[in-house]
Amino acid sequence: MVTTYKYFKNSNTGDILMSQEFTEISFYCPIYYYRNNKQIDTPDLTGYVEISKKKYDRIKRKIKI
Repeated sequence: MVTTYKYFKNSNTGDILMSQEFTEISFYCPIYYYRNNKQIDTPDLTGYVEISKKKYDRIKRKIKI
């Protein structure tokens, strides 16, 4: 099982999201999305841009989640 994290930022609102995907497993597992360290339903990613973990952590620290 391999866990892949992706980080997104909305360029208009400054909102940040994190997605978690499990791969190389024998069963289907959906992609999980998190905002403020709480799981949310699948969002519409229109306007979101993928960012690095370093940038995600920096933004998260600044807004004090």
